[in-house]
Amino acid sequence: MSTSLNGSCLCGSIKVKLNGAPIKAMLCHCVDCQKSAGGPYQSNAIFNTSNLELEDPKGYAKMYLVPKEQTGSGFEKQKWFCSNCGSPLFNRPMKYEGQKSVVKTGILDSAAGFEGSPLDQLKPVSELYIKDRPSFVKAVDGAKQFTEAAPAPAPAQ
Repeated sequence: MSTSLNGSCLCGSIKVKLNGAPIKAMLCHCVDCQKSAGGPYQSNAIFNTSNLELEDPKGYAKMYLVPKEQTGSGFEKQKWFCSNCGSPLFNRPMKYEGQKSVVKTGILDSAAGFEGSPLDQLKPVSELYIKDRPSFVKAVDGAKQFTEAAPAPAPAQ
C-alpha cells in the first residue's frame, strides 16, 4: 500500500489525506453503522487521528455527537460528515479520547496507478457485529468474524 491515501466527499468540497498504514480495516454490521450507511454494513479503516489531514475550505465539515447512552462502548462518538452533500467521512470514538479516527473507506479515491475499486486499497481483515449481518450478505474471505465488537488489544508491556 502507498504511504498515503486520498479521499473526498461526494460533492468534492472536502478532501481527506490519510498518511501511513491504517491500524486495521474492517466491516461493521452493527445497527448504528447500518443506519449511518443506509445499507447492511459500513466499510471502515482505523487511523491514528494525527495521520488524518482534512482540507475543508468552505467549512462544510460538521460533527454530530452521538450521546454515550446510545453507543455500545458507553462513550460519546463524534460522527463527521459533509453538510453540503451528506457524505459520512469518519467517526472519532471518545473511548480513545479522539486519538483514533474510523474513516469511511467509501470516500477513498484511487491512488495513481492503482487499478480496481478504490476500496480494494484497504481490504477488510475483520467483520464486526456479524450477529446483525443480514443473511443475504456473505462473509469476506479470510476476514476474522466477531459476533460483536473485536476484543481490545492487549496493553503494551
